[in-house]
Amino acid sequence: MQRGLQLAGVATLALVLVAATLVAIDSRSLQTDVLIEQQATMQQLPEFSVAGTMQTGAPSPQGIPLSFQLPVPLPAPSPPAPTVITVGPRPKKAPVCKRCERQMRKIKRMVAKIKKQNEQADDLMEQQDDMIANYKDRMEEAVEKIKDKLMVKGSSYKEIIAKLKTQPGPPGPPGTPGKPGKNGLPGKPGAPGATGPPGPQGITGPPGKQGPQGISGATGPPGPRGPVGVQGRVGPRGPQGPTGPRGPSLTQLCSRIGGMVYKGVCFKRSKLNGNSDRTPPDCNVYNPRASWQESDYVALQRMFKDRPTWEQINRNSKGGLCTNFRATLAFEQHNSPVGVWANQNSFVFSPVNGQAQCQMYGDKTVMAVYACQV
Repeated sequence: MQRGLQLAGVATLALVLVAATLVAIDSRSLQTDVLIEQQATMQQLPEFSVAGTMQTGAPSPQGIPLSFQLPVPLPAPSPPAPTVITVGPRPKKAPVCKRCERQMRKIKRMVAKIKKQNEQADDLMEQQDDMIANYKDRMEEAVEKIKDKLMVKGSSYKEIIAKLKTQPGPPGPPGTPGKPGKNGLPGKPGAPGATGPPGPQGITGPPGKQGPQGISGATGPPGPRGPVGVQGRVGPRGPQGPTGPRGPSLTQLCSRIGGMVYKGVCFKRSKLNGNSDRTPPDCNVYNPRASWQESDYVALQRMFKDRPTWEQINRNSKGGLCTNFRATLAFEQHNSPVGVWANQNSFVFSPVNGQAQCQMYGDKTVMAVYACQV
């Protein structure tokens, strides 16, 4: 039924478009695929119930989705042409539009085709209505038959039961006790009973905790001065005082005693005449704590040598990395690898191979270097 509605709507739309643009229609033929491929099929309905609608099962045609009601009213016939009375000479024959005639013939054929399709749709709707009515009648008859049979059986059963004469038999054995049921909800608390007589007084308990301190009273008069107490500990260090006047720098202080500064330490040299310390004048000797390498030895040698000498170390000399003298460094001066003695508190490299003999004096060219506090 829905397919017939869509086909009728497409036809009506085509008539309106052709009538409005009769001359401008393309020469291509208008094709309308209108086929009723399937007849109305019966649908399996639930038992004792009838649905009110049925579907033909045919797919909807591809086109403009419009819906109309059947039957589609055809356009009213055009009014009769007016009567024309010609006065004077007869005009020439008007030209005939063959294209327009072909279009009109096509329109007439299409109108006839639509009428036929409308008639087929009406027949199909009538067949569907007849099928539904027939099915409904048969279902009602089946329901009435079933009801009659149930009534007959029910009455026969009642008669059989009424005719039976039975007597109660002996009691059977007791059955298995069932499982205990769940506890019920607790009941509401009862009303409080009467107040009993007062019991004997109990044993006195331990004393309770001390209560909070009360409000302080008025300040009393001062008492007599007590004896002098023990001297207390030294208090914390006070804040740093203001910066004093700037004093001389380390370089200035070191130059006053004839020394030179290397890496924040004031050094002075002293020529040795034996395997013992010979501290330079005005020098408060100490050993700086450092981790100097061989490059630091080369820098100190360049600062304090008094003649041309090699910087290469004689690893087989009697020096070494030791702490048996107060000097920081001692080295020979000649044009060949030189023996070196270094203080272990300041240097971390060993100037000899193997066990150190820790002899600072090798020859009369040995120059010792001392660190001075200024």
